[in-house]
Amino acid sequence: MTFSNLADIRCVVFDFGLTLSSDHFFTIAPAGYPQWHAVIQERIFRQDSVVIPWMTGDLGLSDIAEIVSQHIDLPLPVIVDTMERGCTHMSLNPVVWKFACAQRAQGRKTALVTANMDVFTRIVVPLHHLDNVFDVIFNTSDYHELRKEVLWDRAFELLGDGISYANSLLIEDGPKEPALFRARGGVAYHYENDDLVRQ
Repeated sequence: MTFSNLADIRCVVFDFGLTLSSDHFFTIAPAGYPQWHAVIQERIFRQDSVVIPWMTGDLGLSDIAEIVSQHIDLPLPVIVDTMERGCTHMSLNPVVWKFACAQRAQGRKTALVTANMDVFTRIVVPLHHLDNVFDVIFNTSDYHELRKEVLWDRAFELLGDGISYANSLLIEDGPKEPALFRARGGVAYHYENDDLVRQ
């Protein structure tokens, strides 16, 4: 890491999607249903879809499976099982993961704050043992809150010990959240590639 003030950083906050992992959810399709991926993308992840209420915890996987069942002629339990198995093939970005582990080993606090669905907490977190590397994990669907700044505040409160924006670094894709983090007094890296987190 080449930040000149990294020595002053006591906490590193990570995003998940397109930062800690670039893989997609629900990549497994049931045999004989080639339209599966198109249905998932069109009915769930399109711009005006149900993904926002899913990420705010107003909907759960069972609700989403009901929607999918209107377009895929399969029993609900099969749809739920297929979608859950589609979360088990997500891999982590090895460079970002190594960096996160190194920060924890060096004594810094680590937080994972993500805008995500219920399946992230139920499947992805235990699958990759994320709670072994991150001191706190905040998922928007668990807290019914989509604003990252609210979850950052809660993460700092939970971490305690004087952890705040002033001594924290955010690593997240996209320019919006890094700019917001900086405006609140923190250091932020707009993650686009592994250059600054490669060790």
